[in-house]
Amino acid sequence: MNNKYYTIVSLLLLSGGVFASTVPETQNLRSLVDYALANNPEVNVARERHIGALARVPQAMALPEPKLTYRYFVNEVETRVGPQEHGIGLSQTLPWFGKRGLQGDAATEAARAAQERIASIQNTVIAEVANAYYELFYLGQSIEIIRGNRDLVLHLERVARARYGAGAATHADVIRAQVELGIIENRLGSLKDRRAPLFARLNALLNRPTTEIFDLPSILIFEPVLYTDDELLAKVSLHNPDLRATSFEIEAAHRQRERANKNYLPDITLGLDYIATGDARMPGVQDSGDDALSATIGFTLPIWRSKYDAGVKEADAMLRQQQFKRDQQLNTFHAETVTALFKLRDAQRQIDLYEKTLLPKANESLVATQRAYSTGAAPFADTIDAQRMLLNFELSFARAITDHHQARIVLEKLTGQSLTNQSATNRPVQREESAHESH
Repeated sequence: MNNKYYTIVSLLLLSGGVFASTVPETQNLRSLVDYALANNPEVNVARERHIGALARVPQAMALPEPKLTYRYFVNEVETRVGPQEHGIGLSQTLPWFGKRGLQGDAATEAARAAQERIASIQNTVIAEVANAYYELFYLGQSIEIIRGNRDLVLHLERVARARYGAGAATHADVIRAQVELGIIENRLGSLKDRRAPLFARLNALLNRPTTEIFDLPSILIFEPVLYTDDELLAKVSLHNPDLRATSFEIEAAHRQRERANKNYLPDITLGLDYIATGDARMPGVQDSGDDALSATIGFTLPIWRSKYDAGVKEADAMLRQQQFKRDQQLNTFHAETVTALFKLRDAQRQIDLYEKTLLPKANESLVATQRAYSTGAAPFADTIDAQRMLLNFELSFARAITDHHQARIVLEKLTGQSLTNQSATNRPVQREESAHESH
């Protein structure tokens, strides 16, 4: 399968677009990420949470509901111009200047935090999909490596039987090759059984049936991380979506703190009353039966200061809580960045070691011991040991490739950005052809 590895941030940018809701035809990493971002339940929960947070902004800034009252005089109030029969009143409470604005600001900052949480969860889902994909790559490589070694041991077993038949080798050589073949077959069976849980893990992220499978990835594109430790730590501090979300929550807590201080100020209520008046009992009274219209203004009396003091204290505690939370997140993410950097560099060192030194030497050793055994110059045990060494080196090389990609995806999750040089020439990372592949 001709796959191309895409960085986490370039995939994150797709989150603003339209995602396919059907199972992707080409099961490469990008198609899997597209599908996950469109269908993962946790991502959709975050989107709905953001929609709800946006809907709270106009609610926070809205005026209290106006009040309409009707008054009926059971005992009419007699006035000079006539008896007052009934009345209608309309009033509107107006919060003190700045209260509604601060409530709206706090809700807006909370909505921004919810939006960053979407990016954070998408970040996590992309990283988990990529991690599972890379594990499937390692599984596929391991199966191919073990199959190649099985073919090699079958070849060695045939050589041992031929030499035994010719009296040039012992029966123990044949038995040892057959035992080694049994060990490899068992190992191959275990690797094949690992496919089900890995596919189940990936399908759970995609929100599709756990039994769905596709071809195992066979190639990854190697792209080095070209940033220093300090640059990466700075990127985490500036661009990590969890930190950005908490920063917005801190701003929301600041607005809530200011709003709590406004509780010491009164609210204003403006009203208008209309009173229907009957005709005066005495004839000839000037303005007889004229209805009354009056305007009212009222103020709340914020005299329960202990309640408002408690509200300010609560707001202060919430603000400090968010600040401490951000400090803890920053410490945790920096520690995770340092750990991921260690794993990245350790994997890079191992890739270079196996690719440039150990694998070529192991191939040379296997070829040499095969030739020596064929001529009777070396025992069969040396050939088996050389085969085992090559097998372990090939598996370790595939593991190092997988670890490198997984460490990088962690760094891209933490920084929220691409860390690869997209303009660089990409070269596929593939294991070197082994000596036994010529057989």
